[in-house]
Amino acid sequence: MPRIDKVSWGKVKIGGQDHHQVLLIGNKVIERKSDQLHELFGTTHQMGDWEKEKLLFGNPEIILVATGWSGLVKLDDGFKKELKKRKVELQTMLTPEAVKRYNQLIKEGKRVNALIHTTC
Repeated sequence: MPRIDKVSWGKVKIGGQDHHQVLLIGNKVIERKSDQLHELFGTTHQMGDWEKEKLLFGNPEIILVATGWSGLVKLDDGFKKELKKRKVELQTMLTPEAVKRYNQLIKEGKRVNALIHTTC
C-alpha cells in the first residue's frame, strides 16, 4: 500500500508524486474526478457513487475518510449503513490527522482504503 509522504492545502504527495485529491485503493492511487463531482454536486465535499464502489473494493477492514482541513466532506447515511452491513470500520477525521492515521494503519498491516480530501 502506498505511504503518504506529505499533505498540504490542495496537495498530497505519495511516492514522490503530487496529487490533488485521491482515493487510495489497495496499491493504487486514483485521482478524484473533481470536475465530475462539481457537475453533480457543485462541490467535492460529497462522494460520487463510483468512489463509494472503489472504496469498498478489495474487502477492506477500514475505510478512512480525510474530511478536509475544516471537515466539510460529509458521508451519506446509505453509505454508512452499507459499511456497517459489510462490517467495515469507518474512520473519519480532518485531513492532517487522517494522513498520520493512514500511514499508521498500513504500517500495522491493516487493509485500508482511503479518500483524501485536501482542501476545505
